[in-house]
Amino acid sequence: MTSTVHLGTRRNISGYATSRELTSRGMYFNNHTVNLSQLIRWPIIFAVGMFLMAAAYSSDRPKIVIDTVELKGSLLPEDVQKHLVTSLEQHEYEEGSDWVKDLEDTVVRAEREGWPSRENQGYVGFSVSAAWRPLRREAGMLHVLVTVCVNEGQPKRLKAIEFRYVGDALEKPVFGSDDLRGLIPLSDGEIYNRDKFYAGLHAVARAFNDHGFIDITSKVEMQFDQTNQTVAILVELNEGHPYHWGSIQVIGLDSKIETLLRSKLKAGSLVNPKLIEDFYRDNKSLLPVGASSQSVKWQHDAERATVDLTFDFRIPVSP
Repeated sequence: MTSTVHLGTRRNISGYATSRELTSRGMYFNNHTVNLSQLIRWPIIFAVGMFLMAAAYSSDRPKIVIDTVELKGSLLPEDVQKHLVTSLEQHEYEEGSDWVKDLEDTVVRAEREGWPSRENQGYVGFSVSAAWRPLRREAGMLHVLVTVCVNEGQPKRLKAIEFRYVGDALEKPVFGSDDLRGLIPLSDGEIYNRDKFYAGLHAVARAFNDHGFIDITSKVEMQFDQTNQTVAILVELNEGHPYHWGSIQVIGLDSKIETLLRSKLKAGSLVNPKLIEDFYRDNKSLLPVGASSQSVKWQHDAERATVDLTFDFRIPVSP
């Protein structure tokens, strides 16, 4: 007896949809779009008749019944794999539907949810593909065996992190590439760790914020070397323009402490959020209970590149 094996489409999962994936999904939905302006031209009786026929056809359409699932290549914990296999087995789909894609989507979700820290261990991206073969057919049902292959790949090591300035800033950058690189606690040659990388990227943004560049944006691009199992990272930075303190309004604070606060935040000086945090931390015992730097009202003026501040210590804040 010759067995027929039906192959699904390998799906690469990198955490972001590729242009090809987005295009194919768009085409899939477009192929199922119904032009309502044409439908309303049909006679009502004919339309109702077609609907009833379609409903009857749908209910009579043979079912795909998954009897057995073979899961290969997954690095999920064994108990999670067993739960996934059990949830897939005995599941029924309509024959002729895109059930393989639905099954692959289920596995992709299970991989992401079952191992959320995969990228902290260097596993950046994975692929899922499903193939099936018929086992037996009975009245209204086709029983199948499904083989799901998960390619977790190999853990990637960091090759390098490069910074590049973009945008229309004319002045010399505040930080050099070496200074920024030192803020990311991930060494070249080390297993890639997502949390470490983005903690470092947050530190980079904070460094710019403390020098007045509060509108800085970043774009991260990753290049994978499947031969050497490495990842090179390019970070494009658009620092924008430096902001300066504008007007500073203080309400409900002792005059001596207010004078101290204003001495730290002089109008016209570069914006530095750290100065506010330091003031609240260093003078906690002198401030109203529950006072927090989070309650300070910031008002940005992009045209003037200024920030106006309002400190209202009358507002009760939960400690």
